[in-house]
Amino acid sequence: MDCEFEMVDLEQTTDEERAHWNHLSRLAFKMNHTMPCTDEYDAAVKDLFGENLGEGSRVIAPIFGACLDSIKIGRNSIIQSNI
Repeated sequence: MDCEFEMVDLEQTTDEERAHWNHLSRLAFKMNHTMPCTDEYDAAVKDLFGENLGEGSRVIAPIFGACLDSIKIGRNSIIQSNI
């Protein structure tokens, strides 16, 4: 498995980067507060992960993280917090 991590110095981020992260935070909040197994929930997951969500995969709320739009989830995977 090939993983790549990037450290972020928050003191050196741009306004554009912070705006993008705030947007992702709002999308995650929306997903976390939407009724699961509905078209609205599926749309919220799609808004957050875009084309990076593999066919047959599910993301189960709640989910938290940084750069969620950069995560690639393979086919037939389940992502959950296991709280």
